[in-house]
Amino acid sequence: MLENSKPTFAAVLAAGGSGLRFGSGTMPKQFVELLGVPIYVWSLSALLENDQIRRSVIVAPPDMVPVIAKQLHEHVSRLRGKPVNVVAGGDTRQRSVYLGLKSLSDDPVDYVLIHDAARPFLTGEIVDRVIDGVIKYGACTTGVPPADTIKTIDGELILETLSRDLLLLVQTPQAARYDWLLAAHARAENEGLATTDDAAVLEFAGHRVGIVRGAAYNLKLTQPDDLILAKALASIVLADRL
Repeated sequence: MLENSKPTFAAVLAAGGSGLRFGSGTMPKQFVELLGVPIYVWSLSALLENDQIRRSVIVAPPDMVPVIAKQLHEHVSRLRGKPVNVVAGGDTRQRSVYLGLKSLSDDPVDYVLIHDAARPFLTGEIVDRVIDGVIKYGACTTGVPPADTIKTIDGELILETLSRDLLLLVQTPQAARYDWLLAAHARAENEGLATTDDAAVLEFAGHRVGIVRGAAYNLKLTQPDDLILAKALASIVLADRL
């Protein structure tokens, strides 16, 4: 980024999971519909509604790439006229995000936000906080403090009760400088680091990661029961975005 110039942003939407735990048959969870719109489209549109995010990449299962192209055409108004590239993901989330980041190298941006496609309740307020946070820290993640007491266990026995003051339930978006992310994921790939969290990839590369406030409703839909809650939340959080 040139000194005193306005920073540029892109988004990577991680939609490569199989969604087997979700129990949605052959359809990965991120492609199930809420209020007639695929879950991942809700996530994507929340990112693209921000004026500073100029382009995006969806990383998807290879067999879903043509399906996504068709669905994006059907929901083109939600893309805000911004380019959306769909690329085939890898066998892990980490590999998929790396492929998404590499696809941006032809026109690099200053910062990238990475978001789980299966978190459809992302709001503009959260995106704004992430953008402010990544400019401030260079890298940041969203999160919320745990409401429940958390314990470590050994089988059916409790080992220790953890202090909630030192714990964070991490969500997405996570964001960082593009050059940091690309180099950190390349290193993780080369050294065999296995993680489902981009902040951990950055930490492994020696970067400090800041924290910005997420939201309890920014749920990741993982289990079959999550869809029941999602349908109830959709009528509140998403209805005004139809």
